[in-house]
Amino acid sequence: MTPPHIALVLVVTAIWGFAFVASKVGLDHFTPLFFTALRFFLVALILAPFLKRVKGSMKMVVWIALTVGIIHFTFLYFGIQAAGGVTAVAIATQLIAPFSLILAVIFLKETIGRWRILGIFLAFSGVMIIGFDPVIFDQLEGIALVTAGGLFMAIGLILMRQIQNVGSMNMQAWIAVLSAPPLLLMSLFVEQGQWADLMSIDWKTAGALAFIVVVTTIIGHGSWYYLLQRYPIATLTPYSLLAPVFGVTFGVVLFNEPITIKFLLGGALTLVGVAIINIRSASKDKLINQEPEF
Repeated sequence: MTPPHIALVLVVTAIWGFAFVASKVGLDHFTPLFFTALRFFLVALILAPFLKRVKGSMKMVVWIALTVGIIHFTFLYFGIQAAGGVTAVAIATQLIAPFSLILAVIFLKETIGRWRILGIFLAFSGVMIIGFDPVIFDQLEGIALVTAGGLFMAIGLILMRQIQNVGSMNMQAWIAVLSAPPLLLMSLFVEQGQWADLMSIDWKTAGALAFIVVVTTIIGHGSWYYLLQRYPIATLTPYSLLAPVFGVTFGVVLFNEPITIKFLLGGALTLVGVAIINIRSASKDKLINQEPEF
């Protein structure tokens, strides 16, 4: 990966780390389905100018919207609400990484060498150390929901990797347009008080929603889709393991949570693992792009 793309990956993972905090703030005010529908409705409004029909690929776009927009975020936000906290959810979402890699090897025939396997193992071990706390076992319902959502996100990533010639903003626009109506319909059937919640929104909730819409969805997910068109999933996905490190860091800064030995050790292991992945990926790219000297 090039240095600018590595920097972009780090920015995206930092955004996702803070998104756990913003989502928790939003779900303290809104019901899960309505919050998800509101998110995508606002994204659709902002990205409407980028919406263009994708000839020959609309069926794939619909499947991506179903897996990523509707199913993944429904499970995720219900999981956050059920867990009642950020830490357990941040850890569970990292199962997207092994899910994605397994699916990429099976369906895309991607290969990962022993060094990148070691990097993935170290990074994932670091995440587990950060999140290994007895309190997590009291949040199993939330973890189960988030894990299910992670599987569907992984499926969506595989589909995104296969689709060609679709701009990142156009893809985000289609996901939003196709996801918002069914999510709103489901919310109207199974939830209550949506209008009252909307009318009583405060500045903190509005700020959290704005962050989720603009920064997390449009910038974060848009940038990730941009990178997916340029690099294998085996190279990109392990970087997402940095998100819970950032998430815990934001928890320390914003909520005065203590910095523990587990956090320092887990964060160090995660960074070492990602560094190994980056070094091996850079070496592989150099070999591929090197011209023969004759």
